[in-house]
Amino acid sequence: MDFIQIISEIREGNERSFKLLYETYAPQFKGIAYRYTSDANVANDMVQESFIKIYKSIKTYKGDGNFEGWMKRILVNNCLNYIKREQKYVFEIGDALIERPSSSWDEAIDVLSFDEIILLIDKLPVGYKTVFNLSVFEGYAHKEIGELLGISESASRSQLTKAKSKLKVELKKLNIFSSIA
Repeated sequence: MDFIQIISEIREGNERSFKLLYETYAPQFKGIAYRYTSDANVANDMVQESFIKIYKSIKTYKGDGNFEGWMKRILVNNCLNYIKREQKYVFEIGDALIERPSSSWDEAIDVLSFDEIILLIDKLPVGYKTVFNLSVFEGYAHKEIGELLGISESASRSQLTKAKSKLKVELKKLNIFSSIA
């Protein structure tokens, strides 16, 4: 997709170009929104709201960075605002845990389908799930996550570590693999 052309056409009011952009990205964005909200209807609403913001804000896009990334940031911010407004973050207080890499994650991902992985992530408390999504799926650094959520960088690390620990417990219950410590 030629983003420069599409952006130019949308800025000029070409509705077909905006419809093409929507049809291209809406399915992917619904999946992202669902990871945050765990509700298909809310995910659809987040996508709709995001595309309205994209349409209204496209004139402010300066061409710096990746356009798709710019759109995703709008979507993720909408989802975070929804969570703040409706679900309230619940972060467990405790010692910050040191994150330990685990090669066993690759084994689990190979065995489980995407839908099964999403169902496991849905079992996490909202705070864990939000940090997990931002870190693992969106690639945000802990400093950025902290700024987005209004928590410290160490709290973000701790939430991610706790999320991974809970996921490991769930994976053990499924007997996906037994080598997780």
